Amino acid sequence: MRLWGNSPRAIRFSTYNMLDLFAGDPGGQSGHYRVVVEAIRALRADVLAVQEIKAPGIEAGQQRLRKLADDTGLRCLVPGSGQGEAVPALGLGSRGYHVGLLWRDGIEPVPGSFRGRNKDFGHALAWVSLDVGGPVVRHAAYHAPPFGRKIRADQNEVLVASLARPGTRVPTLVGADWNGESADRVLDEQTGAWHLYEPADPYAQVAWFEDMIHQCEWDYDALGRRCHRVDRTAGEVLWAGGLHDAAAALRSPWQPTAGHHPDDPYGVRGVRRRIDAIRVTPEVLPALRAHRVTDTELTRRASDHLPVTVEYVPAAVMGQQG
Repeated sequence: MRLWGNSPRAIRFSTYNMLDLFAGDPGGQSGHYRVVVEAIRALRADVLAVQEIKAPGIEAGQQRLRKLADDTGLRCLVPGSGQGEAVPALGLGSRGYHVGLLWRDGIEPVPGSFRGRNKDFGHALAWVSLDVGGPVVRHAAYHAPPFGRKIRADQNEVLVASLARPGTRVPTLVGADWNGESADRVLDEQTGAWHLYEPADPYAQVAWFEDMIHQCEWDYDALGRRCHRVDRTAGEVLWAGGLHDAAAALRSPWQPTAGHHPDDPYGVRGVRRRIDAIRVTPEVLPALRAHRVTDTELTRRASDHLPVTVEYVPAAVMGQQG
């Protein structure tokens, strides 16, 4: 693990689920909105992926992303190719929950590089290629479905096919609420064995409740008692498919990103989950320098998710494969 903030010329990429931002507050006048803006400003991110922009359609969603960018001192407009009109980097969700990407002044989006997709997704996927002072690097925002373990795994396969196929991919970082546990493994160089990065099953000590059908596998013992365990299948799809958990790659200490909020149905039962993470294609692995979860009084008030940030050095990113 490397020291935080100790890398010259590093880029900070953060991901943040903002908990129903703009819900019942289309003008961004609520205390919740102001706290989220304050939390984002405190991150000092160079690039930011966000989830849970609430809006009834694309026009309202784009307006709200632009307001968030203005209020946080960031940018979100991607010029079209040629003489095309600039568009906000909003991924329109199919259920009124949208994702977006923002970046600071001095970082330039590649004209025409923005893509958003909600077909085959419970929420949305969006990405844009950014000139961050080295090779062009693609940054993506994603929000996985909270319900349906098999649906989540299937949609992760679509995401991998969209962003990480060998021979066609470019260096990419994905900031997301994955709504599931990591399955990445780390190598014990002394024994040669690969072990799960996650230190434990977050559900192991919790009595069964109905929502666990979306997070756990189960069977029955000889007495007919239900026995459950975390289902890491969706996370396995990501790691096996070439999207690596930055926290695992850096051997960062495990920290939960959800479970602190009083409205979290898992948290109130004592479950602490790390479901927000930044994943990267293999080309970005040598460029990773640091990882952190921002767990403060401010971020705990702002959302039921904590923001996650990585630092990477663009000059250390390997070039496009294939």
